[in-house]
Parts: sequence; C-alpha cells; structure tokens
Amino acid sequence: MPINGDLESIGGRDHSVTREYRIFGPPGTGKTTNQARQVRRAVDKYGRDSVLVTSFSRAAAAELAANDLPISSNRIGTLHSHCFHALGAPEIAEANVADWNRSHPDLRLKPVKRQRRLEGEESMEEVSDDGLKPGEHLLQQLNQYRGRMIDPKRWPAEIRDFERDWTRYKRESGLLDFSDLIDVCLRDVAVAPGNPSVIFADEAQDLNGLQLKLIRQWGRHADYFILAGDDDQTIYPFTGASPDAILDPAIPDDHTIILTQSERIPRAVHKLAEAFIRTVTRRKEKKYLPRPADGSVQRLTTGSLKSTEYFILSSAMKHLEQGKTVMFLASCSYMLDPLIQVLRKNLIPFHNPYRKAQSCWNPLLAGTRGSTVRRIAALLATQPDRDAPSWTAGEIALWAEWLKISVLQSDALEWIQSYDQRHRIAIEHVGNFLEPGASRSFREANVRGGAALLDWWVDRVRADVHSRIHFPADLVRRGGQTRLVETPQVVVGTVHSVKGGQADVVYLFPDLSKAGDANYQRFGSSRDSVIRVFYVGITRARETLYLGQRETAMAVSI
Repeated sequence: MPINGDLESIGGRDHSVTREYRIFGPPGTGKTTNQARQVRRAVDKYGRDSVLVTSFSRAAAAELAANDLPISSNRIGTLHSHCFHALGAPEIAEANVADWNRSHPDLRLKPVKRQRRLEGEESMEEVSDDGLKPGEHLLQQLNQYRGRMIDPKRWPAEIRDFERDWTRYKRESGLLDFSDLIDVCLRDVAVAPGNPSVIFADEAQDLNGLQLKLIRQWGRHADYFILAGDDDQTIYPFTGASPDAILDPAIPDDHTIILTQSERIPRAVHKLAEAFIRTVTRRKEKKYLPRPADGSVQRLTTGSLKSTEYFILSSAMKHLEQGKTVMFLASCSYMLDPLIQVLRKNLIPFHNPYRKAQSCWNPLLAGTRGSTVRRIAALLATQPDRDAPSWTAGEIALWAEWLKISVLQSDALEWIQSYDQRHRIAIEHVGNFLEPGASRSFREANVRGGAALLDWWVDRVRADVHSRIHFPADLVRRGGQTRLVETPQVVVGTVHSVKGGQADVVYLFPDLSKAGDANYQRFGSSRDSVIRVFYVGITRARETLYLGQRETAMAVSI
C-alpha cells in the first residue's frame, strides 16, 4: 500500500481503470498540508485556473486557503457553493419557507440562512438533536434517502408523501433545495465549472453518495481527481454520509495513499483511539504512528456534564494556569449548558473558533460591528486619556444604541448617526445626547476610570441586552480590556463543531441524546456512526485526554 513517499506519483499512474486517487489522513497526519502541496503541483503543471477545490465546509476550505494556494478564490469552495454558482444562483427552498409554513402549519420548517448553509456552516450538529419538529425531521430524512441514493420505492410512506408535497411547493415557487443543487448538476452539468484539469475533494468522507457521484462524474472529464479524507472520521450520517462512499468502488492500490505520521496524537491517546475505532464493522485499515510523546488518558471519578464546577476548578484550572489550551466536548450542544454556566460564573473566557456563528459558544467574539465586545471597546476607547476625553460619533453610536430611552435625549441616536462617524466629540458635548442627570453621572464615572464608566453603562442598558453584557463586562472589571482581545484558552463545543481542531487537554463526555443512544444500541452501521463521533473527540487531544463520567445510562462506553 502506498504511503507518504508516493504522494509525488499522484496524477502519473495508469488511468485506464480510474482517474481517481484517495489520500487517507488519520488524525493529525497533515492531510491539509499534503493536499495543499498537491494543489501547488497541479497548478505548476496545468495553471491556476485549471484546478478546482471542493470541501465539505467553508472552514475546511479556509484552512486549505491558509496555505497560500496559488488559485483564484472562486476555484475553492464547498460543493454546494460550486453547484449554486454553476446553476446561476437559484432561489433556495430552505431559505424561503414562509409560504410552505402557511400551507403546512403542522410541518413547519425553520428557515436557514442560505449563505451559511452553502458554506457548510449551518450548525450541522444541531440537525441530529432530538428537538426536531415533524417537518424538519421529515426533510432531514428525505435528504438522507436522497443523499444515499436509495430507491424512492423503498422510502417509508410518510417520506414519499412529504416529498410529493415538498416537490410541488418547490416547482410552483420556482425554488431548488440543497439536494436539488447536486441532483440538477448531475443531470445538467456534465463538466465541473471552468472545465478543470484536476479536482480536489477535501474532507471527502463527509460527502454523501450523491455528492461523491457528482465529483466522480466531473472527475471523468479531468486529467485526474483526488478524494482526501478519513473514513474513520465520517460523522455526518444524518446528511447521508457513509464511509462506504469513500471506500467504494475499489481502485488500484497505487492510487491509494495513507499518511502515516501523526504530529498531534501522543502514545496513550493513540492506543485508546486505535482500540476504540477497531470496534466498527467496516473501515480502511490504516497503520499510522503517534507522535513521540507519552501523553495521558485519565478517567474523571467525580466529573459529569451536570457537575462541572468541581473538575473545572480542581483539574482544568491547573492546566490553564500552565498555559495549556483546554477543550470541552459533548455529543449534543444542549448538554454543554451547565458547563457554560460554570465558565461564566468563574469568569473563564471561552470560545469556539471553528463555529463562530454559534453565539452561545462565542460570547467574546468581536466579529460584527454591533457585538457586545465592540460596544464595550467603543465605550472605553478614551481610557486612559481621561483629561481630554473624546469619542468618534461611530463609537458613541455603538455604546449609546443599547441605552434605555430614559437615559437619552429625544432623537439622540438619529442625531449621532447624522455626524460623519469619524468625527470626534468631546466629553462636554456628549451631554447633548444624554439626559442632564445621566450626562453628569457619565462625566463623573469617566473621571473615576474605566471600571466606573463600564458600571455606568451596564446600569443603564436596556433589559433585553442585559444577559449579553454581564460576562464580558465582568471580565473587564477583573482583568482590564485586554481580557476581551486575548484568545481564550478554552474551547467549548460539540465533537462535530471542532472536527479538524485540537487542544493540549481535552475533556470528552460520553453522554448521548435519545436518538444517539438508539443508534448506539442498534449495532452495525448505526452503532458505528456513534463510535466514529467519539473517535473524533478522542483524537482532538494533543497531550491529555480526560473521559468524563456518564450522566445517565444513555452513554457510549470508551
């Protein structure tokens, strides 16, 4: 079986049987780095516009792009995004469900944000939770059957009935759903956009059978194409993804490359992970080496998802004080709520850089203009220059927008917006926007310093934003404004959300939802899908893995 040294032979093998190559990258073996190297090789030979790169999500595509790929930005993206543009940017059904919901109130669908879904960022782990409404569950099931290319005659009657009504709605409204993007391209777009000479499909194990059928159709018109992934890390069965799609059909041995050296996984974690993944019923055998460090696997005796305070203060804090990064993982997002409450209570900054759209995991994200962090930064922008303080009109607009109406002069916000947002306004003129009492106390707070000014603001913001400001405000009180811009050492999320990520120390909790436990008890491919999720969780650890206690009997055994 070819290994790392055969990477340079990709594209140069006999293509009489297939033009397909597969790169299997076990956790931490540098799949993204090797994929980027292959892209550069292809560009050197065919040119920057003759290479097309697809990935399961925008985050994965961005990770590839971070390697300074010498291709145009429109040549790298998710498969759905490539199809969307190839079909002329059609209206998407899942983003336009208002009429459907009026006509089918018992099968209501939550509208999705088109761009986030096209980019693979639509909280995929949420789809598998138990809280799906009937219509959402049926649409998910329909997409699974379509993704797996199961004959409609074998679909349950309720799925066929839903599909009939959903198809009629799409046709009458001139819409395509996300599965249609793939279906229509299979039917009408024989050659990949731009007629590339080489196609790369990153995170290929996350693509379902229908999506890989399209990649292979396009690949027949290219000089060659590469599927890069790892069947052991197939964790999206609810989208129709299956390891079979990347393992079948058989291809010549010299078209398969296995990356063999992990730069992440230490020996103790590697040993556990290997024993665990070998319990699935079907996989590609892959021998890969741990990095040369012992590492550690420990089982918490008192820590579960609902009793997190003890082990955070006694265990995790020890690692944080040593400068380590710490990751807390569960199988479903709702399970993390008690943990998040403890982190907030103890003023421990946390984030999820792999799923920035999930606001409850990113309370300190300064990404959008109107975020809490940006508003606090705007309020404190004059500190420590308190002798002649001034703010730009844009800064005042940010922190004043959340103030109670009783604090502001009439039409104050409109007045502020009328200024050039770069125009500086001295403190004595800020009173023009505030009621007299508020203006006087504002000036007094500014003299006392940033903490007093922050207290003034927190006491006067609207009730509907209170819950959003207390955590970042308390962090500033304890450690100053730098606490808001420092990258948190703690990552919180589901296993699905951190795929591709890593941390020095990982706390993994074995609990399952009802749906997850039902799959785990079925054995066969359903059980395998649960095992793979926790295998991904195990292999995020670079040094130490802690296995938490189960909260109920619904849990995986590791």
